Amino acid sequence: MKRRNTTFMVLLLVVLWCGSLVFAQNAGLVVRSPLFGNDIQNATITEPLAIQSYAQQLGLLQEQSQPEGPQRVLSAISSGAYPVTPGDTFRLVYLDGLKTVTVDLQADETSSVTIPGLGTIDGKGSTYQQLRQDLLSMVQTYHSYSNPQLVFTGTGAFTVSVVGEVSGTRVLPAWGLTRLSEVLQAATPYASNRKVTITHLDGTSKAYDLYLALRKGDLKQDPLLQSGDVITLARAQKLVLLGGNVYKPGTYQLTEGDDLSKLIASYGGGVLAGSNVQKIRVQRYNSETGSWSAQYVDLVNNPSFTLQHLDQVVVDTLEPVISSVTIEGAVASSEAYDALSSTALVGYPSGRIFYQFYPGETLRQMLQAISARLLTVSDLDGAYIERGEQHIAIKAQQILYGTDAQGSMKLEGGDTLIIPFNQRFVTVSGAVVRSGVFAYVPDKGVNYYISLAGGLSDDAAYPTTIKVTDQSGNTLDNSKPIAAETTITVAKDTFVRDIAPTVAVIGLVSSILGIVATVVSILVDAKTL
Repeated sequence: MKRRNTTFMVLLLVVLWCGSLVFAQNAGLVVRSPLFGNDIQNATITEPLAIQSYAQQLGLLQEQSQPEGPQRVLSAISSGAYPVTPGDTFRLVYLDGLKTVTVDLQADETSSVTIPGLGTIDGKGSTYQQLRQDLLSMVQTYHSYSNPQLVFTGTGAFTVSVVGEVSGTRVLPAWGLTRLSEVLQAATPYASNRKVTITHLDGTSKAYDLYLALRKGDLKQDPLLQSGDVITLARAQKLVLLGGNVYKPGTYQLTEGDDLSKLIASYGGGVLAGSNVQKIRVQRYNSETGSWSAQYVDLVNNPSFTLQHLDQVVVDTLEPVISSVTIEGAVASSEAYDALSSTALVGYPSGRIFYQFYPGETLRQMLQAISARLLTVSDLDGAYIERGEQHIAIKAQQILYGTDAQGSMKLEGGDTLIIPFNQRFVTVSGAVVRSGVFAYVPDKGVNYYISLAGGLSDDAAYPTTIKVTDQSGNTLDNSKPIAAETTITVAKDTFVRDIAPTVAVIGLVSSILGIVATVVSILVDAKTL
């Protein structure tokens, strides 16, 4: 029976010990970043990705220079695709017998060109090379051995309109070699590049896919513009942002049926080495709650995961180990701090937690994750990070509730975040009845706190000398209101204390001399007898 009881007690102690370890972790000794999450569950959102501009989505230059004057003419002559454009000018030279004839020609609003005395050539839909051949053939028909020559002297110009999902309707100049992608500078980031409609003067229209043209090389989807074209930009139906460890991060417009696998493999060009493909982070805005959430998707087992408009997909790097940051000082080891506990009644205890951060996590994200553990006495603006031999001062309050640039600082393994205490007390000591620590009250002076300490004691110096110092030991003006964490010291009258040892020594010496005198007197009397 005794052995059974002993065994039971040992098992009970083991269970209690294991339970204490679990409780210690739950109490906050080790805090794991919420960005780790589970395989598929909601978690804390990371830094949102920025939507690229329309030009960036297609890889276009923000400002595209247009050729001018002679350069345009040379481009038109060298390009076999240059269409006859209203306003094009030519110079025709040929022989009429022994006489040289020079005629200046111009394409009219229908792209037709007329040779005086010979006829008209319809250039609509024709290239410059085709028009040139037709004009020379007409001259040779009427004038054999005329050796005609046609010189391209100037290019025409026209205007096109851009409407729809733009910052404002635009009427833009164009010329014969202007393509669709060159006139969309006014498009907003939310304009569709998968369906851009061109309506011609004759009422016909056609939709083009600029993504296929500029990202996949299908130039038929980026046609040359014509006079009077109206370009209509619709709003994108499924705009998805891709970032992280991929070859081509950016903002992409998906079509019907495009899933997570196609986004990463086709649009993003695949993942880089060391990518965590089993935890693809999908950040999604919830319009009902008005907040962002994140979930983690296993690309291997769920490649057809359906994406939604404005989803943000991040491919993180696979890290072999979990790094942590030590947080010390005015921080609670649990999120629920008991203000009536025995430790709280004698002041806030210094805490220490170990924060396991996610790869690439920022200082702002960590502060948001531990915000429930911060105390009312946490000196957020006095916090600092120890990184090796570096001492990095931070403004934690501005990072949490503002836009301080330090919030984007990446965490590193081995960092130590120190959050000092900022307890709002005033210490009164010296020649007072009850020295101690008293609650700080704004706009109160020295007399208020001395009265809390019971007033001046009997050993107070006269005249009274009061010294006020801050937490760094600097002397302050005692006529002004007392600040928090200030020490008030009332000088004592030290005369009695200083003279007492001297009096004691004199009395001791006098006693010794008296004893010696008595002994000498007795010896003298003994000799006399």
